[in-house]
Amino acid sequence: MVTQLDEKIVLLKEQVKKLQSQKDSLIKELDRIEEKFENQDRLYRKYLPLIIDALAAGDTHFSKVCCDLGAALKKGASFVKISYIFEKLKTAMIKEGIGPVEPKRKKGIFASIMKSSTNNFIEDFKVSYHGILDNLRSILDNRYATRMDNIAHKISSVADTGDITDIRESMFSLIFSYISETSQDREKVNSFVQDIVGKILDIEAKVFISHDQTTSLLSSNLGFDTLLNTELTDLQKTSDVASSLDDLKFQITERLRSIEKALNKKQLQDKEIQAAAEKSRNVFRSGFARLKQKLEKATKYSEKLEKKLNQDQLTGSFNRRAYDKKISEEMERFLRYGTIFSLLLIDADNFKKVNDRYGHSIGDRCLKEIIKRSIPLLGKNDMLARYGGEEFAVIMPETDSGGAKKAAEKVRKTIEKIEFLYKNEKVKVTVSIGITQTQEGDTDHLQIFERADIAVYKAKENGRNQVVVH
Repeated sequence: MVTQLDEKIVLLKEQVKKLQSQKDSLIKELDRIEEKFENQDRLYRKYLPLIIDALAAGDTHFSKVCCDLGAALKKGASFVKISYIFEKLKTAMIKEGIGPVEPKRKKGIFASIMKSSTNNFIEDFKVSYHGILDNLRSILDNRYATRMDNIAHKISSVADTGDITDIRESMFSLIFSYISETSQDREKVNSFVQDIVGKILDIEAKVFISHDQTTSLLSSNLGFDTLLNTELTDLQKTSDVASSLDDLKFQITERLRSIEKALNKKQLQDKEIQAAAEKSRNVFRSGFARLKQKLEKATKYSEKLEKKLNQDQLTGSFNRRAYDKKISEEMERFLRYGTIFSLLLIDADNFKKVNDRYGHSIGDRCLKEIIKRSIPLLGKNDMLARYGGEEFAVIMPETDSGGAKKAAEKVRKTIEKIEFLYKNEKVKVTVSIGITQTQEGDTDHLQIFERADIAVYKAKENGRNQVVVH
C-alpha cells in the first residue's frame, strides 16, 4: 500500500533528479565558457606581445609603455596591473598624438594662461577628480559611502584652485583609511593606491603649470610696462620740443597723463596678482610635500601590514597564508613555462613529548631555533614558512630534488646539534625532512605537497632525523 510519505519521497526523488540534470547542464555550459575564455586568453597572450613589441620601437614614452605592457603580458601579470598600464598607454597616445585623437596645437603663452585661469580649468579639474572618485567607488565598500559623498559635494562646489588643497587632503585621508582597514591582498591594494595617487599628482601638476604660466605672464607684463614707460618718456621729450604747436602739445600731454595713470594702476594690479600667485604656489608646494610624505607613510604602513599578514607571530618566519600564495605562483610558472621547483617539508621529531615533558615555552624555543638555524642555509629565492604546528615548508624555485636534498641535509645536521638546558637536563631536537620536485603530469600544488608529506612519513617510519626524497 502506497502511503502519503512514499508519494512525497517519489516526488522529492523526481525533484532531485531534475535539479541534478539542471546542475549537469550548467556545469557543461560553464566548462564551455571557461574553455572559450582560456582559448581567447592563450590567443591574446601569444600574439598580442608580438604586436606590442613591433610598436615598441623608438625612444618615446609611448614606446616605453608598450615595452612595459608586453613584459607584463608575457609574465602573466595581474589584471589590475595590466589595466593600469593600459591607462598609461592611453595617456601616452593622447600626449604624443597617436591614433585617431587629433594632436592639440601648441598655443602661445597668453592663450595657455587664459585657458588655465578660466572656468575651463576648473571644469577639467572637476571631471578628473570625479573620475578618481568613481574609481574609488568601484573598489571601496559601503563603509566609505558617506565620506565619498562628502568629497563629491566638495568637488562640485569648487570655485577656484584654492579649493583643491582641501579636496586633495580629504581624498588622501580616505585612501589612507582604506589601506589601514582593508583585508584584501596587499599587492593589489598597493597597485590600486599607486594608480589613484598617480592620477591625483597628474591633476595637480596641471595646477603647478598654471601657476608657472601665470608667473611668466606677469614677468612679460613687467617687461612691457618698462618698455611703455620708456616710450612715454621719449614722447614727452618730443612734445616739449614742439613748442610752436602749443595746442598739439597740450593734447598729447593730457593723453600721456591719462595713459600714465592707467599704467600705474595696471602695475599695482600686476604686483597684487603676482603676490597672490606666489602665495598660491607656496601653498601648493607645501601641499605637494605633505602629499608625498603621506604617500611614503601610507606605502610603508601598507608594506608593514603586508609583512604582518604574511608573518608567523611565534617564529618570525612566513606563515601559511604566504606559503599558499607562493606555492600557487610557482605552480602557475611550472604549468605555463615548465619551470621546476622543489618542496621540503620539515617536521620536528617527537615534538609532543618535548612539550609534555619540558613545557610549551621550551617547545616554542625549539621552533624558533629551527627557523633561526635553517634560514641562513637556504638560497635567497627560497621561502621557508611555518605550515602548522611543528611543521615547516620550504619552497625552492628552479631547484631539482638533488639540490634540495643537499640543502635539506645541511638543515638536518645543523638542527641535530641544537641543545637546550632545562633544570640541568639537555633538551635535544631533530627533524625529519621530506622532499619532492614537480613532475610531468602535476596539475595542482596539492599533489606536490602530498608527495612531500609521504616522504616525511617514511623518514619518521625509518627512524626519524633523516631526509627522504619521494
